[in-house]
Amino acid sequence: MGDLKTFNHFHDWYIDTFHVSKERETLTLGLYLQDRRASVSFVGMNRCVLENLGLQNIVYGIEVLEPGTPRYEKAQRILARAERWTDNKPGKVAQLFSTCGAELIVEFDSLEIELSTI
Repeated sequence: MGDLKTFNHFHDWYIDTFHVSKERETLTLGLYLQDRRASVSFVGMNRCVLENLGLQNIVYGIEVLEPGTPRYEKAQRILARAERWTDNKPGKVAQLFSTCGAELIVEFDSLEIELSTI
């Protein structure tokens, strides 16, 4: 459902859950803003780096990075520190920039977004 632009890249949403599924090779973030709840799943996730996790984690933005850009190249250098789950090489890299708390870089195949109300 939708894409990151539809949700303003989740600017000012709070992250309250991180869930990793080895079976689906998926990292899912649980987010909320007032009475709305969303899950953002990075399907086909092979590597990720999570830093600065805190009790309060507020998203500044989630962006899919474009190959060849300085942000993408920096993300690749950071991902090089992470262990691969499989020999697969997913085609996309996303970065979660924070206002406060957790920052994330993830390598994945596809993005799924689901929205619900609290």
